[in-house]
Amino acid sequence: MVKFGELRIQQLKKELEERNLPISGQKADLQARLREAMEADGINVDEFEFDGPETSTKIEEKVEEQRTSSSIDTNMLLVAMKQIIAENTSQLKSCLTQQMTENNTQLEKRLVQQITENNTQVQQKFSKFEDELRTLKNEKENLKSEVLQLSNRVRELQLHGPAPSTNNQRLKALTFDGSIPFQIFKLQFEKTAMANNWNAADKVVSLFVSLKGPAAEILQTIPDCERDNYEALMSAIERRYGSEHRKQIYQIELQNRGQKMNESLQEFATEIERLAHLANADAPVDYIERVKIQSFINGIRDVDTKRATYALPKRTFA
Repeated sequence: MVKFGELRIQQLKKELEERNLPISGQKADLQARLREAMEADGINVDEFEFDGPETSTKIEEKVEEQRTSSSIDTNMLLVAMKQIIAENTSQLKSCLTQQMTENNTQLEKRLVQQITENNTQVQQKFSKFEDELRTLKNEKENLKSEVLQLSNRVRELQLHGPAPSTNNQRLKALTFDGSIPFQIFKLQFEKTAMANNWNAADKVVSLFVSLKGPAAEILQTIPDCERDNYEALMSAIERRYGSEHRKQIYQIELQNRGQKMNESLQEFATEIERLAHLANADAPVDYIERVKIQSFINGIRDVDTKRATYALPKRTFA
């Protein structure tokens, strides 16, 4: 049995638990709380004897007190740490919120500035494009006006062109049946028209009369609306008998051309020269010279003459 003053902390807590009282605090707090409860029940605390060890060493009490104090300090430390963590968390949230707000504000400003600059550049480019388009429209209108003036002038010349002089002898219109090169016919026809002072209508009539044989059949392929158009008529003839069409024919004729019976070398040479120029009109002069020489030698009828020509080659066809 032990007295009240000899109770250890564990015994004090046990007595407090039996009375449904708090057991937190140091030993003095536990003693005060138990004394108050026992005196309230009419018990003489100093004379009352408790169950338990009769002796309690100071070392055990000190250890028990420190353990209780350490437990209290740990709890207080945990509470303080929780409070500090809560405060730091709140501050961190506040800082993050403020930083995000500032970043969003700066980003919005940059976006607005970029969009404004882009809109300005687009408006400038659009204005420049409108100016260029307006300039092109003005130039187009000017061109239309000039073309209209030229058309009126051509029409006037066609209707009121200079009449052919009665004092000068008129040249006879040439005939064309496709057997001669078209470029030669066109050149002779244009020169004749210029010498006779033909206007557009005169040239149309003369061209109709000049076409003979297969060439005249081209007139059937020309629409009625273009039969009074000199340029359209000449273009149709050129498509049929132009240099590109005849060029291949002349090349074949040149390859197969040989000296005919009773044809002199001078006549044969003249024909070779004509075909070589027609078949290679766009080729360099040196190339045409080589073609003429080779074609002439290959076509010589007399074998001895051909052998002598091979033996004594010349650099020019002449």
